[in-house]
Amino acid sequence: MQIKLANAPCSWGIEFSDNPANPAWQTVLDELADAGFKATELGPLNYLPTDATTLSDALKSRGLELIAGTIFKHLHDPERRQEILDYTRATCEVLKPQQGSYMVIIDHVSSPRTDEAGQPATATRLSDAQWDEMMTTIHLVAKICQEYDVMPVLHPHAGTYIEYRDEVDRAMADLDSNLVKLCVDTGHSVYAGIDPAELIRQYGKRVAYIHFKDIQAQVLEQVVNDGVDFYTAIGQGVFCPLGQGCVDFDAVRESLQSVGYSGWITVEQDVDPTKDNSELENARESREFIEKSMVGRMSTNT
Repeated sequence: MQIKLANAPCSWGIEFSDNPANPAWQTVLDELADAGFKATELGPLNYLPTDATTLSDALKSRGLELIAGTIFKHLHDPERRQEILDYTRATCEVLKPQQGSYMVIIDHVSSPRTDEAGQPATATRLSDAQWDEMMTTIHLVAKICQEYDVMPVLHPHAGTYIEYRDEVDRAMADLDSNLVKLCVDTGHSVYAGIDPAELIRQYGKRVAYIHFKDIQAQVLEQVVNDGVDFYTAIGQGVFCPLGQGCVDFDAVRESLQSVGYSGWITVEQDVDPTKDNSELENARESREFIEKSMVGRMSTNT
């Protein structure tokens, strides 16, 4: 089994393309490459250049590939469906010339779920009708991705309406397994009370893409107990460099081996871009952790 390591703009705090606190995209790509990674995700559309030649030149000059795009939209709101579908097609138009392989599909963080992250027993749930509308939107997003030969992968995410294990299982049952695959994010799984190693074993070959993220148990306990919203929790440092938190990466590695996973693992550490986060140092530490803890156990190609 061989894995390849990437990082993503969210590790530099890039959640929204128009945030004035965002660092320059050139800085993000420079530091991502300097940290020893060979690939990146697109991040929010219009953060990185969308012109094919400009983007290709920017990536190639730094020895980077573009492997994935992201749909981070209010999938649960049917009134936004056309906007979401238009965004999907525009993102695919950027991915295709760069041979991007994946589209990470995430319901957007929204109230009241953002204040209920990590609280599966009491969190507000969608009605059956609302859930069905969300599944319809995801299906249509996935069909557009299929037109561009981009693999759609559903990403359960804290503070959204697809976060907890029952919601993950329901979505996987409702969506065509030949069309929509699963992206397991280790940090968001732990945030939601899910064992990521068990989730990988459960869905096996349907797990087509992986995000490695670590989480500080003490901070997580505090923000969940206090009902702190997801973005405030990020600012309080709930996520940390790999190996410095509570995710059991040995168990995750064993599960990946057991299902024969081979492909990209993207490192992420969500941060608040208004704070001094030492992004380059953190990214380098995370890469070194993977290499030290997994080389010889998993074959890595950075």
